[in-house]
Amino acid sequence: MGRLKLDGACEENMSPSLHSMRDSAVNRLLGLSLRDSLTGVQGSLERIECQNLELREQYSALRNEYSAFEERLAFQDRRIRAQLEQAKQERDNIPSLKAQLEAARQTAEYGAVFREKEPLVTVRIPAFKKTTELMDVAIASVLKQTYDRFEIIVVNDGPNESTRKAIEGLNESRIRYVEFPEQNKYPDDPHLRWMVAGSPGMNLGAEMAQGSWIAPLDDDDEFTADHVEKLLALALDQEAELAYGALTQKHLTHGTENRIWSYPPAISQFSFMGAIYMKPLNFFRYDQQSWIVDEPGDWNLIRRMTLAGVRMAATEDIVGTMYSVSYTHKS
Repeated sequence: MGRLKLDGACEENMSPSLHSMRDSAVNRLLGLSLRDSLTGVQGSLERIECQNLELREQYSALRNEYSAFEERLAFQDRRIRAQLEQAKQERDNIPSLKAQLEAARQTAEYGAVFREKEPLVTVRIPAFKKTTELMDVAIASVLKQTYDRFEIIVVNDGPNESTRKAIEGLNESRIRYVEFPEQNKYPDDPHLRWMVAGSPGMNLGAEMAQGSWIAPLDDDDEFTADHVEKLLALALDQEAELAYGALTQKHLTHGTENRIWSYPPAISQFSFMGAIYMKPLNFFRYDQQSWIVDEPGDWNLIRRMTLAGVRMAATEDIVGTMYSVSYTHKS
């Protein structure tokens, strides 16, 4: 330790004993100050260590709580999936569909379908409020078909005077128009409503079909000019009960475009708008509550057809265009 600096005269006049006493006092003072500092630092470190211990304990508790939450969540997920699978099996009733399919194959009507060289094809169109698209896009594309032995059935989801008058104005004998007395009931949730909207009209249109083959079409989409001719030829050539092709999907909400196709059909890669199927399959109907099993109507129906063993043929050729918008933008 350094010595305390005094005035020069005082320093000279101090005796050796005073020097010693002074140095001892200074050293005691400096030692006490250092010990106090070290004690303070040690106390701070102990407090920090204690806080760290508390934080580690809290972290461990949170991890345990999170792990328990994950386990509960996984259990609930398994439970929901099991309930969903049970609901699917009950609603699907695949054994009954298989039996009906085998029975249909034994009928005279079924055999006659493949013997007709120029069968009547029914284009069924469910409609709602899109009069302009229905007339200028959907129906216009059917009237341009290279195969001209067809009928069109338009089923409107409730009264629509503008659509009825527009169709009457065509004076086209191959078009039949019907309306439900009121709009059908759908879920309030936009996503669930999107899954099944129009399905009652799809079922009614298929029931009313007079053709040996049914070609589904939505009111705002369009066929390529050779849609019916190409798919009908494919079905007859391969004796397929259902034939389908690829579609161009133009997403109007996002301004994107993609191709819809897979073989066998896969979710989001198949649409009945790109298909044709024989009328004897009419016992396959759209499930108007397919939202219960979290499935859009088209996928739910083709999935059940696949499980029941419907014979299918497919072409990668484009046979139509879908104009899509997000379900949150639908009216």
